[in-house]
Amino acid sequence: MYLDKIEIENFRLFGSREDGRHAQIQFQPGINLIVGPNDAGKTCLIDSIRLLVGTVTADYFPITEDDFHIFGGKRASQISVIGEFRGISVDEAGAFLEYLGTEEVDGNPQFCLRLRLVATLHDPKTVSPRKRRVRVDLRAGPDEDGIRFDGQARELLAATYLKPLRDAVNELAARRGSRLSQILRAYQHIDGHENSDWNSGITEEPKTMMGIAQKADHLLRNTNVIQQAESDLNTLHLGEFSIGDTPLMGRIVPSSQELRHILERLELSLADAEANTCRGLGLYNLLFIATELLALSPTEDPDLPLLLIEEPEAHLHPQYQQRLIEYIRRKAKTSSKDGHKSLQVILTSHSPHLASQVPLHCVTLMHSGRGYSLRPGETKLDETDYAFLQRFLDVTKSNLFFANGVILVEGDAEALLLPVLASKIGRPLDRYGVSIVNVGHTGLFRYSRIFQRADGKMSVPIQVACIADRDIPPVEAADLVSEDRPTADKYTPEQIAANIAKLQRNDGQRVKTFVSSCWTLEYDLVIHGLGRLVHAAVCLAKKSKTSNGFPKGEKYLRCVAAANEEYRSWVQKKVGTSDIAVQIYAPLAKKQASKAETAQALATLLEKTCVKDLRPFLPPYLVDAIDFATGATSP
Repeated sequence: MYLDKIEIENFRLFGSREDGRHAQIQFQPGINLIVGPNDAGKTCLIDSIRLLVGTVTADYFPITEDDFHIFGGKRASQISVIGEFRGISVDEAGAFLEYLGTEEVDGNPQFCLRLRLVATLHDPKTVSPRKRRVRVDLRAGPDEDGIRFDGQARELLAATYLKPLRDAVNELAARRGSRLSQILRAYQHIDGHENSDWNSGITEEPKTMMGIAQKADHLLRNTNVIQQAESDLNTLHLGEFSIGDTPLMGRIVPSSQELRHILERLELSLADAEANTCRGLGLYNLLFIATELLALSPTEDPDLPLLLIEEPEAHLHPQYQQRLIEYIRRKAKTSSKDGHKSLQVILTSHSPHLASQVPLHCVTLMHSGRGYSLRPGETKLDETDYAFLQRFLDVTKSNLFFANGVILVEGDAEALLLPVLASKIGRPLDRYGVSIVNVGHTGLFRYSRIFQRADGKMSVPIQVACIADRDIPPVEAADLVSEDRPTADKYTPEQIAANIAKLQRNDGQRVKTFVSSCWTLEYDLVIHGLGRLVHAAVCLAKKSKTSNGFPKGEKYLRCVAAANEEYRSWVQKKVGTSDIAVQIYAPLAKKQASKAETAQALATLLEKTCVKDLRPFLPPYLVDAIDFATGATSP
């Protein structure tokens, strides 16, 4: 049994179906990772599930007026959360029989459990001050009315929940209402320990926690110090206040105990040779997560094995994050050989590392209050794309899941230069939440298809700019390319247009490809006005290749000055712009200088330039790509 789908209306960030701002999120058995930038709706989604199914530790939170969505300056009056559960076994069906419906799946009837929570906000003028303004009704059943759903049936659906911003040290400490005590009270092996099996007249040692506690209280009561204190209290002090023949007497006894009080006296810490040594927050976070998982130990009860975790990466370095997600993936296998029910896990995260460790088809991208499942059939990715991305979607590329805009590039040079160029045209990428992802020369459109919906509806609100080289060398560069490679003079305008159209064939929705004006990045930068700086950068990169590092101090200044003088001489001799660009690019084509180091040097030179707006000196395709990704232009 697993949560298959949830629909949310008018709860916090999520709006109504009428205005198209409601949320409809599809889940699957096993692991489900919810990713996205801040305020995308991830916590709102988890809280909606908590409202629907409750939690094993009963950490209930009430719906308040502030939870009702506001749109157009008007607050909604009704919240609706609908959950659908599928994969229901015969044993599970027996526990929920009166609430179940059936549906046809591949010609076979299957059970379906549909829950609907409705919270209504009443006008204070029509409700008595003694009554709550918000009334909540939870019903189950295939029709709209349903049957009131509570009691034991709802307890069977309760999820294990790990909240964000966990204070693991405090939660595991001994105190009233501690998280540890709540978890232990929900632990499957705690049954029977609320009963005492101790009797002062029997020598057999007690086995239950209540029995052990009562024996301990008895032993404390009979210690010499307690007996002496009680005697002194009565004979030396309290007896002096007696009147008549009725003496005042006191008795020191332990307070009456319940199992809850015993558990609240327990604390959990890391086993260590030096028990008093404080450990890092990350280790306590792991200890806390492991403790929460106690509530998920296998049982024979027909309950819902659902685990909700917000920000599991808190305080954990990447290696621990990897160990944690691998463990969770093992726990969440969709088939179980030991006969126990498989675990469904729903996690929210801001960690690119976690996002890179979870299969893409298990990821749901949340943005602006909407959820976009990335499983097959929902995106334009095909089977080979999923296999490719499973291998190559690493932690550096996974930051695209948390961006407001994305620029996909094919090389290190673009990745190094674009942040500086964007700043120099007044569109700094960090200000607009744009990520640059270097995908190499083979996967540009495999990555862009992540953001394209298969049905073309409700496109992901993230603008994705793909930057591609036209890769048609000018006739002046004939000596730099192989003899069988045609130069620009061998192409008709129609062929060039067809080549560009081929590069842009995967465009659509909010994905757009920007093709270089002429040949490659460096060549195009020279052609459009940055020749002097690019030439200096190439010269510095050549020095770096032969000297194992960029020149410094006077050597750096002399190298730049010599490059500037050479460039000036070309201009004075009226050498053609394309010829100059080819001469500058030649060391890169001949591998005499590194493209990445050239970009690094050029970025430094650009940061030092006093030109405030570089737009007139940049290739239009780069300016357009930056404007598109930062939202200055629309699809």
